[in-house]
Amino acid sequence: MKAVTSLVLVVAAGVIAACGGSTSSTSDPNANTGNTNPGGSSTSAGPAAPTPPPAPDHGAPSEKYPAFAPQVGQVVDNGGPVLTNPVITTVTWPNDPNADKFEQFGDEVGPTAFWKATTNEYGVSAATSGSDHHVRLTTDAPASISDSDLAAFVAKNVGDPMSGWPAPNGQDIYILYLSANTSLQLQGSDACSQGVGGYHDSTTVNGKDVAFAIVPQCGGTASFSDTTLSASHELVEASTDPYPQTNPAYVGFDSNDIAWDFFQQFQSELGDACEFYRDSTMGSTTDFPFTVQRQWSNASAKAGHDPCVPAAHGTYFNVTPLAMEDITLDLTAVGGGPKEKAKGYTVPIGQTKTIPLGFYSDAAMDSWSIKAIEGGALGTSQKGRLTLTLDVTSGKNGQKAYLTVKANIQGKTKGELLSIVSTSNGVNHYMPIMISSPM
Repeated sequence: MKAVTSLVLVVAAGVIAACGGSTSSTSDPNANTGNTNPGGSSTSAGPAAPTPPPAPDHGAPSEKYPAFAPQVGQVVDNGGPVLTNPVITTVTWPNDPNADKFEQFGDEVGPTAFWKATTNEYGVSAATSGSDHHVRLTTDAPASISDSDLAAFVAKNVGDPMSGWPAPNGQDIYILYLSANTSLQLQGSDACSQGVGGYHDSTTVNGKDVAFAIVPQCGGTASFSDTTLSASHELVEASTDPYPQTNPAYVGFDSNDIAWDFFQQFQSELGDACEFYRDSTMGSTTDFPFTVQRQWSNASAKAGHDPCVPAAHGTYFNVTPLAMEDITLDLTAVGGGPKEKAKGYTVPIGQTKTIPLGFYSDAAMDSWSIKAIEGGALGTSQKGRLTLTLDVTSGKNGQKAYLTVKANIQGKTKGELLSIVSTSNGVNHYMPIMISSPM
């Protein structure tokens, strides 16, 4: 994540189920519609009782996993390069008590199952490092430093053969662990107070882009595991999107799944897409004694498994919107165009629509509960733009629920985000859905 330059928003974001029906009869005006009694009088049979509407199809539990093809976002390849063979250089300031461990982290992360699971599908091989890629600075750590100062600092040292920094070869990531006594300034305030655990970016050295990552230690308040968690996030993103400002690679969800961008508040690199999930933290394993963060996998998401890999233990479960429609949004307020095409549902202001949802899991499990919320898990700017009503609040793989959406107020994008939260045993999974709300 590059917190300084990424677009951060706070946003609010089937066929119509045939729940209603009517019957009609066409009568022949020449037909005898009465009953003739022996006295010759006629008795009317009265109006026929109305036929009740058909019950909604709630499906049935299925042994096919997942029962429905999930409509889960795919992070886009924007055409920029990835680092196919990353080389990690670890930079620390004097007297850092964790310097040895940070260097060990950089040396050992590349061959791990974690690294392969999070990078291989994006064309990135095992990262390498070693003692010749350990830089221990001799100048005192600054009390405060900005992101622009750090970019200049990296460019100056990487470009200086006398600095002791290894020269770049086009596959490098220079990761700088700031001193616990250094405040990282982003947009004029302390990064740690903003909840920023790190960022990655690139700078230009001798006319070529060079990737780097910055990880603060937050005045000693961040634990060592917090720091390696952030480092794993930034190293994977720096490998799969090394030059985010000049030549982006894997960042942002495809246009059909723009609901996921709104859900992520447009922080949509591979690490960002998983960072706020409670189970995104992965503890030490047999092949790597450090805490790391799970990252987004397009392949796992598309197959109906946990999109954040390596997957947490247990069965993955969620719901997916069915028979989505083509919609149009006005994204001028967020840097896009006035007529952006996406997938979702159109619900004009003041009207309602019923959306079918399919329960799916990647193995057998008991029912789980669902609820519908405005916006996403990170919050929303306003409530009351949508009214949401579910006809059932639990189900299992193969069953269906129906969500009735009423559009109350039109937002700047002429659309709103809603999310379905699936919960089982304290674990939540989310499915964002975009509603287009023309007048």
